[in-house]
Amino acid sequence: MKYFAKLSVFLLIVFTVSCVSLTLNIYFPATEIKEAAEEIEQRIRTGQGAEGLDSTSFGTDIAPHKFYVSISFDGREAYAAEKLNIDIKTPLILKIVKSRTDRYKKDIAPLMDNGVLGEGATGFLAVRDNKGLDLKASVALKKIIDAENKDRKSLYEEILRANKLEVSKENMEKVQQLFFEAIQKKLKVGQYYEVIKGKKSTWIQKQKKK
Repeated sequence: MKYFAKLSVFLLIVFTVSCVSLTLNIYFPATEIKEAAEEIEQRIRTGQGAEGLDSTSFGTDIAPHKFYVSISFDGREAYAAEKLNIDIKTPLILKIVKSRTDRYKKDIAPLMDNGVLGEGATGFLAVRDNKGLDLKASVALKKIIDAENKDRKSLYEEILRANKLEVSKENMEKVQQLFFEAIQKKLKVGQYYEVIKGKKSTWIQKQKKK
């Protein structure tokens, strides 16, 4: 009797699985991450840093992103969704924002202002024009770029992890692009950013709005 009961349950499961199509759709919160990126980059460039970023009220200002599960019963779909708030208040993110803020004012801003450094199209700091720099200055420049880009890579990864998103190549490229767009908005007039069209890279100097 127990054998037939177990067999019946097994057959029911097989039948159910054969009739149900389960689709997992994860919504990537591009708008929310870009808003967070603009907040972070604004703080870095104005010197505000991580101060107040860990307050509980900040997260409520960022729209939620959603996790969708789609189940299809014979062509008819039902959806379930879980809402999560974007999180940029983890200890690692706060530490990186502080580190980048200190570095920007001391080292990066002067080199951005004189055109030596520019914002690369992939969301990382890059050399635009290092002509005339001696060996000592070139070594110092490399240390600044390496330290900054290490922080940025860690920041992009942590934003994904903190918001339950896979740290994949595709998602990293999305975050990098969103930060690059945010950085463009926060650049000072006269500073440079990179534009890539096809295989050609061009440096554009930010102009005053007409």
